[in-house]
Amino acid sequence: MFLRMSDGKFTTQAAILWGAIPLEAQKRILKNAFCAKCNVVVEIVDYYGTVENGDLMIDGTCAFCGHAAARVVETSKIRIENN
Repeated sequence: MFLRMSDGKFTTQAAILWGAIPLEAQKRILKNAFCAKCNVVVEIVDYYGTVENGDLMIDGTCAFCGHAAARVVETSKIRIENN
């Protein structure tokens, strides 16, 4: 199941992790994805989020060339505590 979060689609677990990231940091993350075709850091569009091994995976399209682009947000290293 995917949830809509602004311009992206996220699994429930990914939506929780993405929602915990401040908006300005989210914008920086989306502007710092990797495109295998361009072989550089690019902005990612038409993205979706999943979780693999505890890390948030943002996959989508390179805003420059239109090919696949991705970004890993290492959320598995963050300890979440209930207060």
